[in-house]
Amino acid sequence: MENYAQQYADIKKAMRKDEAAFNKIDRRLTQKINNEDFKVIDADKALQENYTFGKRLADKVAKVGGSWGFVISFVVFLVGWMFINVMQLFGWHFDPYPFILLNLALSCISAIQAPIIMMSQNRAGEKDDLDRRNDYHVKLRSEEELKLLHAKVDLQTKYNKHQSQLNQLQMEMLIRIEASQREKNIEDNLQNKKDD
Repeated sequence: MENYAQQYADIKKAMRKDEAAFNKIDRRLTQKINNEDFKVIDADKALQENYTFGKRLADKVAKVGGSWGFVISFVVFLVGWMFINVMQLFGWHFDPYPFILLNLALSCISAIQAPIIMMSQNRAGEKDDLDRRNDYHVKLRSEEELKLLHAKVDLQTKYNKHQSQLNQLQMEMLIRIEASQREKNIEDNLQNKKDD
């Protein structure tokens, strides 16, 4: 029985070590999740904090200037301008062919619109950078979590092995105790028969 007691103590000690390792892995996992290196920020919210009137205007101009509605309405405007000046409708003839005033207006619009659209593109680039950083942090965090979960699964396998050994030892002890009890009962019965 002493042998069983020693084996039982050894297995229980190994299981306590495994439980301590589980707790250590859980603490490390919590630390990794809360680590600043893995913090994910809301890119839209971060950009909204620096959102000035000029940046808002640039985004709206880029949104309108890059839409089919703007393209179609601008084509209609250009065709209307040329039609009025070529056909001299209503007696108007304010910009005769080669449409120098129209060229000036288009050049001015392009000169103003191009930098505004570039500002909007810069903001989109900033958002892409924030999104890329977030993706990197999420990837790092996932890798760390995966490593720790693998360690936890390995530890669980080891713990299960110890649990199985403990169960087997307990079964052996139970069988031995039952056998010993039967022998004692048989001896007691024999002793009682002799006494009778």
